[in-house]
Amino acid sequence: MILRRFRWLPLLSLFAVFFTSAASAEDKSPFFCTLQGEALGGYSDIEGRDGEFSSLDNWLFSPSWKLSDKLFFINSYNGSYNRSAQVVAQEEGGRQTDTTQTHSLNTSLKYFMDDKWSLRPFFFADWVFVNETRDESFGNGLYDYRQLGGGLESAWTLLKTDAREDELKLGFRYLDREYPNYISLLSLFDRNASIETNEKDLDGYKVNLSGESKMKDSWSWGLEGIFFYKDYTDKKTINSNSIRDMSSTREDFVEYVNVYASHPIANGWSWRLDGQFTANQSNLDFYDTHNSPSFGDDDFIPDYFDYYSFEIKPSLLYAKDWAEERRFFFTLDYTFNALLYDGRRAQDIAGRYTGNDERDYTHTMSSKTSVPINKNFSWVVYGSYTIADSNQDFESLYLYNYNLWTAVTGISIKY
Repeated sequence: MILRRFRWLPLLSLFAVFFTSAASAEDKSPFFCTLQGEALGGYSDIEGRDGEFSSLDNWLFSPSWKLSDKLFFINSYNGSYNRSAQVVAQEEGGRQTDTTQTHSLNTSLKYFMDDKWSLRPFFFADWVFVNETRDESFGNGLYDYRQLGGGLESAWTLLKTDAREDELKLGFRYLDREYPNYISLLSLFDRNASIETNEKDLDGYKVNLSGESKMKDSWSWGLEGIFFYKDYTDKKTINSNSIRDMSSTREDFVEYVNVYASHPIANGWSWRLDGQFTANQSNLDFYDTHNSPSFGDDDFIPDYFDYYSFEIKPSLLYAKDWAEERRFFFTLDYTFNALLYDGRRAQDIAGRYTGNDERDYTHTMSSKTSVPINKNFSWVVYGSYTIADSNQDFESLYLYNYNLWTAVTGISIKY
C-alpha cells in the first residue's frame, strides 16, 4: 500500500508548484521551484514474445531556497514508471522485465566560498523496484534495492564570459545499497549457517574528477573520470574446489571515463558525441554446478565478473523557438555498446562452455519530438529500436539475443 502511494507524488508536486508560485509572486520570497514531467503511452514488443501496451512516465520536483547571497538549499525528487517490454541488465545477463519504478530524493547545501569556488555537501536516497512479471506486486521483486548515501563536491569556475564557461569538479560519495528480497540460494539450503544471506548488498565509495568547457556558438566538451570501489558485505570468495573463503568477501574496482563533444551546425541544428569506457576488476570467481547433483559436469570460471565496456552515442538535435517560451525539439541518436568479458566463457544453446570469451553487443536507434502546445505543455512522440547480439546462446535464465522496439506518445509539462 505504501509503495502504491508513490504514484501520487507527481500530483502532489504539481499542487505544490502552483501554491508556492502564487506565494512567491506576492511576497518575492527567495523560494524557487521547478516541476517537469512526462506521461507517455503506446506499445512495445520483444520479437518472438508477446507485446504489450506501455506506459513511460517520469517527473521531477525541485523546491529550493536562497538562504543568503552565498548559500543555497537545493532539493529534488525524481521518479519514473516504466511498464513496457524491456530487458534490464543484471550482472549475469539481461532479465526480461514487465515494470520498473524508481524514486530518488536529493538534498544539498551549495556554498560559494568566492565568485569562483563552491562547496556542496549532499545526501541522497534511491529506491528501485523491478517487477519481472505482471502479477508481481511492487516491493517483492528479486532485484529491488534501496541505497542511502552522501558526499561532498567542490567546483571551480576557471573562466566565465558571455560566450564561454569552463568548470572543474572534484567529488566524493559513499553509499549503502541493500537488496531486501535477494536471498542467497546457499543460505536457503543451510538456514542455520547464515552463509551469504545478503550476497548483493554492498558499501560503495566513489571519487569523480571532471572538467567541462561550454561555448555558446562553438565547441563544447567534457571529460570525467570516476573510480568506484564496491565492498560486498556478505558475498564470500570461492576457489576451484567450490570451497568458500569465510575470511574473504567480494571486492570490485570499477573505473569509468566519460567524454562528450558538441557543436552547433546551422539554423537550430547541432550535433553531439558521447562516449564511455568502463573497466571492472573483481576478486570473485564463479563455480557453476549446472544445477545438477553430480560433480562431473561442474565448471570453475576464474575472472567471471571482470569486463571492459565501450559505448559511443552520436546525436543530432534540432531546436527552434516558435514563440516566447515555446520551443520545438527534435532529436535523433544511435547508441552502440560493447561488453567484453575477460574470463567469462560463452555457452552454447545446451549450456556447455565454449573456448571463446563472452561478447555482448547492443545497437539502439531512438528519436524524440516535442511540439509545444503552450509555454507549459508539449506533445511528445518517442520511439526506439534495440538489437542485442551475443555469442552467449544459453538463455534459460537470462536474455542475450533479442530485438526490442517501443513507440509511445503523450504530454510533457514544465513549470
